[in-house]
Amino acid sequence: MNAECIGILCNPTAGSGLPRIHELTRQAFECLGPQVAKVLVAPGDMGEVVCRGNNVEVVGENQTRSRQDTMATVQQMVRQGAELLVIAAGDGTYNDALEGMQSNGRVIPIYGIAAGRFNTIYPKRTHDPFVSLRGDFRPFRLEDLVAEDVMGVRTSINGTVVSYAFFWAVVCNLVAYTDAQGEFMTVDAAAYLRGQIVPVTSARPVATDVTRIRLVSQRLGEIEVGRGPCMSMPMVVQVTDEINQMSAAGFGGWANFMGYQGIVYYYTNPEITFLPSHEFFPVETRAVAFYAGDQVHITGLNEGSVFQADSTAIAVLGPQDVLTAEVVMDLGQKAVLRSR
Repeated sequence: MNAECIGILCNPTAGSGLPRIHELTRQAFECLGPQVAKVLVAPGDMGEVVCRGNNVEVVGENQTRSRQDTMATVQQMVRQGAELLVIAAGDGTYNDALEGMQSNGRVIPIYGIAAGRFNTIYPKRTHDPFVSLRGDFRPFRLEDLVAEDVMGVRTSINGTVVSYAFFWAVVCNLVAYTDAQGEFMTVDAAAYLRGQIVPVTSARPVATDVTRIRLVSQRLGEIEVGRGPCMSMPMVVQVTDEINQMSAAGFGGWANFMGYQGIVYYYTNPEITFLPSHEFFPVETRAVAFYAGDQVHITGLNEGSVFQADSTAIAVLGPQDVLTAEVVMDLGQKAVLRSR
């Protein structure tokens, strides 16, 4: 990969902790800065504090302390000519970066440095949409990078695209959260979107008597996946290797083997409001497999239900909203070292 201008940013609140995140960001800058004519760096603790040099230009927003800062920063970097984004963060930040690029109409490769919760806790994870480097930083040459397509789930609400996910799209009223002391918990997803951290262990159901999930496919026709209140955590998943093993009790593995690219499923017990624990055993799911480009429509959700892309809360929904999800084969690009 030949690049004259790159963008560097980090998520200072990612799960690895600020000292580790800034150290990885600094090392990336010291490695790559001398290789390019210009480095666009995110402001403040999103990169600027550890990236200083004659070829540095500070670009972007760092005001809301939310995903909006990431999206705005990436938009500006792409407009100003960045050819590669180097991001030290968790998976959710990569999603936000892609959303910023997609809204610009131009997608450039991401070189992701794992600094989040899940993308560092599981060092042997094989499905890594944008993680190019995990563990200690190892210097490399830009010319040794190549770009590869990344598949994912594109989701819209009432016809407007709102997110890009690389594991799953789900309706769930709890969201995973790690506090400043590193303690993991589940919090109220709607409150989280309002900027409030409210720890909870259960939540109200997302489905009502009028909730409906249906698949519309050119090859499979229209299939009603589910209807009514006995549905929880409706989820649309791309069936890449690894995550298909846990999708709908292994149904994703079969779907992948048979040539499908996605599945939609839900738990039939409405009392399951997050990952099912032993008191809900045996766990029953209903699932349907589908192809890339097919659309899953979810309607009639309970007022206040929260849509999430991977582990990021995106929007509050109600019975009037139509949530549509589909698998796209070339949603983004990942920069990886060329095989030798």
